[in-house]
Amino acid sequence: MKTSIASVLALAAAMSASPAVPGEDAPDLPRHQLIFARHADDARTDYDIWRMCGDGTQLASLVVEPGHQLQISVSPDGSEFLYTSKVNGARDVFRRPFGRGEAVNLTGHPAEDSQPAFSPDGKQVAFFSDRDAEKPELYVLKLEFGTVRRLTHDTFHDSGASWSPDGSKIVFTRYFPPSKDTEGAGEIVQLDLVTGKETQLTKLGGYNGGVSHSPGGRLISFHRVAEGRSEIWFMEPDGSNPRAVTDTFIDEYDPEWSPDGNWIAFSAGIEHDGRGTFDLWLMRPDGSRRQVLNKTGNTEAWHEWRPGEHYCR
Repeated sequence: MKTSIASVLALAAAMSASPAVPGEDAPDLPRHQLIFARHADDARTDYDIWRMCGDGTQLASLVVEPGHQLQISVSPDGSEFLYTSKVNGARDVFRRPFGRGEAVNLTGHPAEDSQPAFSPDGKQVAFFSDRDAEKPELYVLKLEFGTVRRLTHDTFHDSGASWSPDGSKIVFTRYFPPSKDTEGAGEIVQLDLVTGKETQLTKLGGYNGGVSHSPGGRLISFHRVAEGRSEIWFMEPDGSNPRAVTDTFIDEYDPEWSPDGNWIAFSAGIEHDGRGTFDLWLMRPDGSRRQVLNKTGNTEAWHEWRPGEHYCR
């Protein structure tokens, strides 16, 4: 399903507290920084963590170490960030301040711990692990006490957590494998942290992931992979009114809302170009003003905005 221009423009009504309105002058490019993973060199074997301004300038490295440094989450006050890296053959979640300071291994488990996400108050970290399950399950780490609690108990592959802005829910992707009746699909599921109730928000087929809440939580963005393409979609927080926002010849993943809600950063490229190179792009929530930020030839992905008063000058 593809939306009409009129329905896309109508999305402005569902924007956050400080939305941009199609038809008015578009705001300047974001002043916030983007934190992202980038291929370390042309050999394309490792990833390091970098930052740049929302206009594509001031590119600089933050973490340069052997191996894959991926899956970034920035704290709500913008003072530190999480990422994953392999240590002794297993992936763990690390916590690191911006500026000076050493990385701290938060999980330190022989299992695979991945895809961390700060809670809106910065006191908890959601992540996925196969530490006591055959496939990745959702866990939450309380930073003050170092305690870990498992939240999901199923036989499916869970991934890609996004907290609701009020911290009461976590939305993630659950992969339902093929059966005699279905082809298999990655659908978006919502977990209510108060009641423990799970609600499947999408039933679109294909793979639906890369979930992100708009500031204020009035929209959920995600990418949908179907029919050999990946496009960016929106839906309401209850899963209603799912609609495509983009319709292009390139594959687009992981839409991330800027802190002011005026822009969306996403990773885009051609999956089958022989190199699978993806660049960071920017667009307005109505799909306008699409532009690549920094075309380097090395994949840039797993991005997140740095919130707070940490502006580019």
